[in-house]
Amino acid sequence: MKTLSAVITLSALMNFAAFADESTLPPAPANDIAQLTEVCQQMASEDQVENAELKQYVLDCVNDQLTEMGYQTVKELN
Repeated sequence: MKTLSAVITLSALMNFAAFADESTLPPAPANDIAQLTEVCQQMASEDQVENAELKQYVLDCVNDQLTEMGYQTVKELN
């Protein structure tokens, strides 16, 4: 039980640290976000993502790429 509690606490601290670091990252240029959105939409099409899940799939995909590129993530896509 102590191990589970420690894991949960560590996970929460790591998530907080990731969030804290997020605020120090630069925002991505709009052009990069637009290009990533297009690529992620193509991937969704190839993966046959259903319409109900499309918006979240693309947002998660774009944010994964932004994180890898060292930019802030976005809350929504236009």
